[in-house]
Amino acid sequence: MAELTAKLFRGYFGGSWLGKITKNGEFLREILFNWPIAFEKYSSIGTEVGLITPPGSGFYDDTNKVCVAGWREDSKRWCMTWFNEFGGYGETQWTSQENVNGVTVLFGFCKECKQESDDLTHHIVLCEMTDQDNFKYRINSFKKGLVEIEAHRIRTAEELKSLMLVHNIEVELFTDISKYS
Repeated sequence: MAELTAKLFRGYFGGSWLGKITKNGEFLREILFNWPIAFEKYSSIGTEVGLITPPGSGFYDDTNKVCVAGWREDSKRWCMTWFNEFGGYGETQWTSQENVNGVTVLFGFCKECKQESDDLTHHIVLCEMTDQDNFKYRINSFKKGLVEIEAHRIRTAEELKSLMLVHNIEVELFTDISKYS
């Protein structure tokens, strides 16, 4: 198996993605998520109200989440940690990669707690990066079953960053205008 690199994650996942979620083969819903800052030391995905991702499009489920991701040099792993409005949290660590028939496959594990009072659950995760604009993510556990997200890129990281800059300027202009109304 090939060693993971931070460059792989920063270069691939930046941008906006539209995906469809299935659980045990049954379609659940579509999901939109943004990974706006894939060029810095750390990256984040935000699904709180008021950000680019529309309300109700929580990552994996219908909770609002904030996710921070980054490279952990000491263990050579890409780690993502998230928190939701119910006191829940989780962490995914990508541990290795392999090329299978021209498809990059990432392997890892995940632990999560949906809300503050829940027990921690453990999952196996796998991501097939079929080309530069498509991937299939699988999370599998005894408790959850098999959840799959098939996603395709709808915006590059550069396009998303430009959109966010324009969006921030519009918010600033609206704020300035509302001061004088």
